[in-house]
Amino acid sequence: MTDAQRGKLRNYNGEDRVVSSHEMKLALDKRPEAVIRVKSLIPSLDRYIEDFRDGELIAISGPTKMGKTLLAQTLTVNFGKQNQPALWFTYEVPPRQFLSQFPELPMIYMPAKLKAHALDWLENRILESFEKYRTRIVFIDHLHFLFDLSRTKNPSLEIGTVVRRLKGIAVNDELIVFLLCHTVKSRQGALSCEAIRDSSFVSQESDCVVMIQRTPKDGENAAEARVEFHRRTGILGKIIDLTKVNGLLHERISQEVPETRERADLE
Repeated sequence: MTDAQRGKLRNYNGEDRVVSSHEMKLALDKRPEAVIRVKSLIPSLDRYIEDFRDGELIAISGPTKMGKTLLAQTLTVNFGKQNQPALWFTYEVPPRQFLSQFPELPMIYMPAKLKAHALDWLENRILESFEKYRTRIVFIDHLHFLFDLSRTKNPSLEIGTVVRRLKGIAVNDELIVFLLCHTVKSRQGALSCEAIRDSSFVSQESDCVVMIQRTPKDGENAAEARVEFHRRTGILGKIIDLTKVNGLLHERISQEVPETRERADLE
């Protein structure tokens, strides 16, 4: 390195310059702890994770037709009650079908036309929605529409790249990103994040993973959500019993002792 290069580095004062811990703390003390903090309004879920905050990537996964989108739509309605409308990328179903699934249509935002396999386009629409409507909550349904599986030699690595990009968007733009993911087929036994299709990178890069599946033994409209982990609160394997009422999910009071259910599930 030349003396000129060394001098340039010594005098560098860009926003990404190296600073001391004391300078960093002073800067952080001038900012709020979180730009956005929003509750799920599902009592046990809020007790376990406290709330959702900017910078977090939340993965929702489970078998097909087992409640992923319904849980995400329930959260969308509950966020709207807190004046936090969401931006939706609903690749899985057409817009007419998606909107008809809400018992009462909430205020949400959507691209007029979707473009698959295009992360740059996705990020631009996220930023557009923020600039126009100040949306800080994003739902993406689902992961496998964000890259071209037919042209990918290594789906796991491709997913890792996509998930890291989404995490970066959440952190850099102070957003909450919910990513819906499929599980592998013919998975037996209790669901875990290991069942997420094609990649372990989803759970490695996410701040929280919620698995959901229907539980017909508990009733026609019953389901079970399992918070696999939440990095900020440190909880693991917490189970929440849900039931569908008037088109949305609500918590169902279980007759079993929660600690007993968690122990049995881990055995």
